[in-house]
Amino acid sequence: MANKRKQIKIDKSNKYDKIIKENIENCVLPLINNFFHLDIDSSQLFEIEPVVQKTIEREADLLKKVKKNDGTDEYLLQIEFQSKNEQNMALRMLEYYGFIARKYDLIVKQYVIYIGDEPIKMEDGVNHPDVKSKFRIINIRAMDYKKFLVSSSPEYVILAILADFGKDSPEIATKNILQRIVTITETEKRYKNTLEKEKYLKQIDVISQLRGLQHIIIKTIKEMALTLDITKDLRYIEGEIIGIQKGEIIGIQKGEIIGIQKGEMISEARNEAKQRRNILKGYSKGMSIEE
Repeated sequence: MANKRKQIKIDKSNKYDKIIKENIENCVLPLINNFFHLDIDSSQLFEIEPVVQKTIEREADLLKKVKKNDGTDEYLLQIEFQSKNEQNMALRMLEYYGFIARKYDLIVKQYVIYIGDEPIKMEDGVNHPDVKSKFRIINIRAMDYKKFLVSSSPEYVILAILADFGKDSPEIATKNILQRIVTITETEKRYKNTLEKEKYLKQIDVISQLRGLQHIIIKTIKEMALTLDITKDLRYIEGEIIGIQKGEIIGIQKGEIIGIQKGEMISEARNEAKQRRNILKGYSKGMSIEE
């Protein structure tokens, strides 16, 4: 049972990581310019292989080569997202630095963006007698959420749910964030006639769990008459739905059927629940909704 709980925690963490990595390419410029004040434009950023392999393999969340305006190499930019305090984060970043600097022979500027709920406890560098290193930790919770709303990138706007709401209540802030996502996806030409809006609603629903706002998200989505299919919900996938009203299944918790309404056969309900879990498990592991 303990192993099962541990696996569920790992799966949840992987879901956050997957969304961040999927979106980071589209919001990298506002991130680095607003958070790090680096004043870089798109013409200065170049792709670089994020996997560094020696005796072990590491893959950075974001690794870009930054060039000067004259086209010469300037430095490498590495960004890591952390949803929890990692005890050996400083050593991990030092490890990254050594591998990356050795492979590309360039200075590496390292940043960690913390998106967790607990106070930051990680060290921002190594200070051993013969080895010293330093990187910068950015706490997204200390950022004004309204600064995210001025962007035309839904991927960037989504991060506002983790930021500081200031004097706004969670309900007001959540509504403002969702409304901005709707406005972008319904007015921007590149999003029209696509299913992008539902994708971003799904992503913000998952990300909101990092600060316990998923219930407010679902409530606000309902109040705004937006579409979010519960059968694709990641909490449903993990078998954490307590009840389904007006349905045959009273409750599913950790994948176990609690009871049946309306005289349906238990075995039939078990099969149906198992089919749903198997299908949605594939979705949680990266298969598309269509698949």
